[in-house]
Amino acid sequence: MIVIKLISVNLPESYLNMLENLVVAGRFPNRSEAIRVSIRDLIKLEYLIDERIDGEKKSSIIESKVQNEVEENVFT
Repeated sequence: MIVIKLISVNLPESYLNMLENLVVAGRFPNRSEAIRVSIRDLIKLEYLIDERIDGEKKSSIIESKVQNEVEENVFT
């Protein structure tokens, strides 16, 4: 089961306006989902870049528990 935590984020007004435009355009159901998708995609991209640079997963940087959660929630 995925546990969702509430966090606060400070954004420039221009980011918030663009985020709201994406929601109004129907690209996302709400701002939270747009932010979740963006963070998921960033994690996936950074993870894959690290793999290509090192030729293997960076288990020394991402602890195994966190790595497993990322793989479960991002790559599935």
